[in-house]
Amino acid sequence: MVNALYPKLQQTAARLIAKFGQAGAIRRTTTSGPAYDPETVTTDHACQLAVMQYTDDKIDGTLIMRGDKLVYLSTAGLSIEPSTADKVVIGGEEHAIVNVKPLSPAGLVVFWEAQARQ
Repeated sequence: MVNALYPKLQQTAARLIAKFGQAGAIRRTTTSGPAYDPETVTTDHACQLAVMQYTDDKIDGTLIMRGDKLVYLSTAGLSIEPSTADKVVIGGEEHAIVNVKPLSPAGLVVFWEAQARQ
């Protein structure tokens, strides 16, 4: 059973990301059909996201590179779970998702934290 606090935290996160963030998308590419003639389909899943820069003390040059972005993705209206196979569209520009993890106390995803690289 999910604690009653967590849905409120999820709503608060969604509200703050909507207020201080921007509209974006998770771009997912899927391939279907036979191997000799595959069909590739790219779909954008709309989302609200807040983009920040990593602080200098977090940039180590291997896992986190200078220019990487810390992205908080709201769960509100997001119909998929983002993965490292997806791309995130920020301000019309496509970025690779290097790492993504949910903030998920008791199994309820409050928001997604992603590391994006151009």
